[in-house]
Amino acid sequence: MRMIFIVLALLFGLVIALAALINNEVVTVNYFLGQINLPMFMLILGSALAGALFMGSLGIFRSIRNYMNSQGDRGHKKDLQHRVKDLEDEKKKLGDELRKQREEHEDIAAKDNASLEKEKNKLEDELRTQQKDHEREVAKAHNR
Repeated sequence: MRMIFIVLALLFGLVIALAALINNEVVTVNYFLGQINLPMFMLILGSALAGALFMGSLGIFRSIRNYMNSQGDRGHKKDLQHRVKDLEDEKKKLGDELRKQREEHEDIAAKDNASLEKEKNKLEDELRTQQKDHEREVAKAHNR
């Protein structure tokens, strides 16, 4: 695309130069401070040159502005990348902490289950003992 633009600009410049060379009569140019007599080709070429310089300066200004914006964007991008890295590190640390707490919770639950099972067995043994005692008493009372 850029190459097409350059070719078109060169062709347009060539057309302007040919038009300037064909028109070589002297014309009077009025400006704010007075007037001057110039050959028309100088006026045409001078106007084209002034337009080219103006457009070139606008292009340079836009390039500088884009460069400055891109520098700011790069800095912002680096800040965001650092923030993402920090958040990923924090996520990993929190994941490790969560895993550790789950393991502790599972250990405590296992110990509690073992303690409850032991208490259950103890109570069942005591109940059986009481039932046997009760059966013996009933049998004694029945035998009397």
